[in-house]
Amino acid sequence: MSNSGKFSASMRAIHWAMAVLIVSMLAFGIYVNGVPLDDPNKFNLYDWHRAFGVLAFMLVIMRLVVRFRSSVPDIPATIPWYERRAALGAQILLYSAMLAMPISGYIASSAVPDFPGIPSVHNIWFFGIDLPIAPIEKNYETTQFYMSIHKWVGYAMIAIIIAHAAGALKHRFLDKPENDVLGKML
Repeated sequence: MSNSGKFSASMRAIHWAMAVLIVSMLAFGIYVNGVPLDDPNKFNLYDWHRAFGVLAFMLVIMRLVVRFRSSVPDIPATIPWYERRAALGAQILLYSAMLAMPISGYIASSAVPDFPGIPSVHNIWFFGIDLPIAPIEKNYETTQFYMSIHKWVGYAMIAIIIAHAAGALKHRFLDKPENDVLGKML
């Protein structure tokens, strides 16, 4: 943290683009998971989910680079210390989840063994480009393990996002004007 102004334009753009992408991906992931296995569109939907997951991973890496190369506004000193700690904890958890989600999904997809009637996963489709899968053994237990991580990190991410948004809205509408942290990201 270094000043009391706004986040840089690049940080604000990446923040809001990722907010829309991540909330959409979480909702889409829950939807795709509920699509019956015999639905002929299910595996095409997984391809789209993976493609946007790769995009989200690329954006979080870009966001981390920009974040550590940019000046970042201070959290107002008028905000109680425990709320500042909670905000920092939420940021760390959110960044961790933004990395864990695509990595666990990638490993789970890479480990999917061949099943009759289910398309094999030999690459990750990324909007017309075939990206390689991880060079790991095709194993159902590995897939299940990493899909479980992917699922539970997703649920945790939903809770963190709700807390993050609630905190920003609280500071904007219920606190003193100098505590408006949302204004720094608009």
